[in-house]
Amino acid sequence: MNRPNVLLFIMDDQTSQTIGALGNPHISTPSLDALVGAGCWLRPYTTVPVCQPARAELLTGRNAFQNGCRWFGEPMDPEITLLPQALADAGYHCCHVGKWHNEGHPREKGYHETWRVFPNDLAEPYIGHWQAYRENGKIVIGHSTELFCEATTEFLHRATTTQPWFCYCALLSPHDPRTAPEPWKSMYDRRPPPLPPNYMPEHPFDNGDMMIRDERLAGFPRRQEEVLRHRADYYAMISHHDHSIGQVLHALDQTGQRDNTLVVFTSDHGLAVGCHGLMGKENLYEHSARVPLILQGPGIPVGKRCDECLCGHYDLMPTLMEYLGVEAPTTSQGLSYMPVLRGEIPTVRQTLCAAYRDCMRMARDGRFKMIYYPHIGRTQLFDTLSDPDETNDRMTSWRSHPESRCVPPSLSPTQQSCPPDPDPGRSAPPNNSFAGAHPVFNPAYEPAVRPAEVEAIIQRLRSTLAAWQEENNDPVRAS
Repeated sequence: MNRPNVLLFIMDDQTSQTIGALGNPHISTPSLDALVGAGCWLRPYTTVPVCQPARAELLTGRNAFQNGCRWFGEPMDPEITLLPQALADAGYHCCHVGKWHNEGHPREKGYHETWRVFPNDLAEPYIGHWQAYRENGKIVIGHSTELFCEATTEFLHRATTTQPWFCYCALLSPHDPRTAPEPWKSMYDRRPPPLPPNYMPEHPFDNGDMMIRDERLAGFPRRQEEVLRHRADYYAMISHHDHSIGQVLHALDQTGQRDNTLVVFTSDHGLAVGCHGLMGKENLYEHSARVPLILQGPGIPVGKRCDECLCGHYDLMPTLMEYLGVEAPTTSQGLSYMPVLRGEIPTVRQTLCAAYRDCMRMARDGRFKMIYYPHIGRTQLFDTLSDPDETNDRMTSWRSHPESRCVPPSLSPTQQSCPPDPDPGRSAPPNNSFAGAHPVFNPAYEPAVRPAEVEAIIQRLRSTLAAWQEENNDPVRAS
């Protein structure tokens, strides 16, 4: 039998919190739910959470600071062997469908065939998801999700069983403008998804890029009804592409190739859509910098969740190479997480860093996560185990030092003193006749992480970030 085929789906803007089987009861994703149940689940980070750099990390096996693409318009280092080139060298027939968004054309990057490449092959100017492409002397028109999944299905029916293949299906969904066709368009009208637990009307401070394009998709402050409408449309797009992906997987079954195909589902980055008062992906909170990753196929554990595994987009290439029994290119610097999938270790990395332009830097370990904002000298610290929604910044001074700073004025001799309220946590005095039946107990606030511990954690993560910045020649340095 040939080496396994690889069918890789990559979404555009899908956060890791939008799959029903992974704890979101408000969204309908039956196809992805089935993949999760039959495969393995991880949540990698993208070093720079915007489209082009994120996709470059998948293609190169190197982080954005090492592959040349840290922002839009920056080309990948031509000396780096890309994923399709490495697989083509190993005897794979490589096909690209859908969004490209990096420099050049995918046919120049190792793919043997390409179909409906966005934006390169558009037959008409881009105005949204309803698109037209020239193909075999005619124009094909439709919703981008359906056009791309249809082309992938056609490829599966043509694919030979005598040569392994790699198909990279890159959808534009759920990126705005969020215009799913019916019946998905109105799917969440009657029961819209709730506001996220970290919803805020506005971000609590200027993060350095508050007026980038995505943040202007909604007004300031973020009105609840407007955020709910955005989230309903966002969920509709995801449910729509879940249905289309299901049709592709059905074709994989029909053609008898499912048992020898590794299916990979991921996204370039996530999205805020109201979380933390933000709308876009241009931040380093979990909802934006972390992505879903599902692996399902021969030899992959069934129903396994690897939540403890710290890994990045750039680790996917070496993982695929090890899984397929192909030597990873020497230009790849990622780490394979196959040992995690086999249950040998819980994680491939003890720490991980990320960045956004010159205004944000992140460092985290298995529990704590620091975000540093160089423009304003501000630092946030989150305990990702007890606070996965990042609502409790441990660096907020009054939380880490809960004693009162108010000094009451001295009383004059003629003033009578008034006894203070009992301290939080104090029970009713013993001579209170109601104490037995109605004890008084106000739980006292205690910081979950003591000030001295917070300082030690911050120093450790700052050292981690500084070492990463030095290694990657980052022009921004943590103070």
